[in-house]
Amino acid sequence: MRLSRPLLAASLYAAFCLAPAQAARPSDAQIDQLMESMNYERMRREIVQQMRGSAEMMAQAAAGDQLTPEQRASLAKAMEKQMASVEKLLEWKQVAPIYRKVYGDVFEAAEVQAMIDFYRTPAGKSILEKMPLAMGRTMQEMQPLMKRLFEDMQRDLQRDMQALMLESGDHAGHDHGHEPVPAPYAPPAPPAPPAPPKPSKGD
Repeated sequence: MRLSRPLLAASLYAAFCLAPAQAARPSDAQIDQLMESMNYERMRREIVQQMRGSAEMMAQAAAGDQLTPEQRASLAKAMEKQMASVEKLLEWKQVAPIYRKVYGDVFEAAEVQAMIDFYRTPAGKSILEKMPLAMGRTMQEMQPLMKRLFEDMQRDLQRDMQALMLESGDHAGHDHGHEPVPAPYAPPAPPAPPAPPKPSKGD
């Protein structure tokens, strides 16, 4: 059975009207506004501070008590130079294209606007204030867990290396000088914004 032209046109029009509209992509200005409401500059300073603390712990664990005061001063100077480079790398003008692309690909314009509105509320501002503390304490609480994990990995690796040496005919049992490796302290990733509660359909 063939549909008449008027009926076919009406069907196509109805299908077009009932089809879900494509979600609007957020503009660069919206994303810039979101990061401004999240106080990106403060986040950048806190990220650098956390990375500095992690780098200092790594350097102390690697060097131990073997460095002279002059060597420690040189190491501190080199670390400050590296942190300055990191801080410059994380400036908004450097990372803005990345945030605009990622947030533009992931979020809809309405979602970005909802986050902007949320972070401007007292509750949103309070969450932004507390988020670095929550992340820092989480990293601190996880350090013993990560330390045990890396100790287990190191023990298993040494056991596997010994088994490989035995299989290859190295039966002399020489000490190959494998020193314990301190558990690394990886620098934290940039903090992701907490997802605001989605408004209900009745709002």
